[in-house]
Amino acid sequence: MDDLIKRCQQGDVDAFGILVERYGAKAIRTAYLITGRRDMAEDIAQEAFIQCYREIKQLRNPEMFQPWFYRILSRLSWRHTAKEKGQVSLEALADSDQKLLVDDPDLAAAVEAKLKQSAVQEAIGRLNAPLRTTIVLYYFNELSIKEIAQVLGCREGTIKSRLHNARKQLARELQQNGLEPSSQEEREYLGQQDGVQQPRKEWEANAI
Repeated sequence: MDDLIKRCQQGDVDAFGILVERYGAKAIRTAYLITGRRDMAEDIAQEAFIQCYREIKQLRNPEMFQPWFYRILSRLSWRHTAKEKGQVSLEALADSDQKLLVDDPDLAAAVEAKLKQSAVQEAIGRLNAPLRTTIVLYYFNELSIKEIAQVLGCREGTIKSRLHNARKQLARELQQNGLEPSSQEEREYLGQQDGVQQPRKEWEANAI
């Protein structure tokens, strides 16, 4: 990866094409989840890659490409939605490639799980931009706390706090809708385990 970035910095167009292929789909999905606008996502991603191509020579450490690129993408996404004060739509989250984990054949359990998923998705859409972006980068893009801090230009403690606050808000809205977390894993995910941040699990990414 470092060699690819260095080639891009030297003006290698073919290398940059490979870079776009690797990050293109993720860039579009990230912009889509942050803005909630399908019609904006591709344009934002394209704009981000254009800016990346123009400024990649300024990147001193090739290892920092991913947080550097997502910083560009996040800021462009915020800029495009600033005037609208828009929120991520339920469609944006429901149409992503995340699958609802419903292994219980019981219809009632499946319906409850579906309602809970919808409630969580709607709650994510009501998060403010910093919390929403943190959630998207952490669960959908699987960036580490450190990487997200680099993307958003803040301390790691701030990112942990945002994740904690987002989980609390999601849990509160679930409770208001009469959808209490039914399992230990769900309680941990929503920050109801003595306020301690729990490690990310595979099911968490799918559940959002």
